[in-house]
Amino acid sequence: MGKSIALAGLLVLLLVLLVFQYMITSVPGLEPPIVVRDARLVDDDNSLMVSLIGRDGRRFTVGLRGDMTEKPEEAALFFISRPDLVPYVYWPGYRSNDEKRVLRLLGAWAKTQDAPAPGELTAAIESGLPAQGAAHATAYQIYTVLKDRN
Repeated sequence: MGKSIALAGLLVLLLVLLVFQYMITSVPGLEPPIVVRDARLVDDDNSLMVSLIGRDGRRFTVGLRGDMTEKPEEAALFFISRPDLVPYVYWPGYRSNDEKRVLRLLGAWAKTQDAPAPGELTAAIESGLPAQGAAHATAYQIYTVLKDRN
């Protein structure tokens, strides 16, 4: 009897851990309109990061790490699905289903935005635009890299 209870408890714990792992590594479906905030360019490790916020206030942070000027197609995608719950950084594989889900989410955002000129993206981020302009340019650069890769 004791072994059965312990086994059942272990199965419940594994199920809870599996659901928790899915929650922190899945791409959320943000409610439109999606707003882009908090763009960051980190020179130390060549990272671009941007936070997306849905109508319901849910945040999703996405970024690319790698050489964005010479080899943007090799930049690794990463995201934080629930930064308020646990700041777990998830690195999906190249051209994976998760990468395509992020591309769809950014594509939904990009449909409602005016596309900047291609040479304008990097210059806008480096020139120090106001926060919203830099965030828009950063998100669009991430979107174009993912779109070209997939």
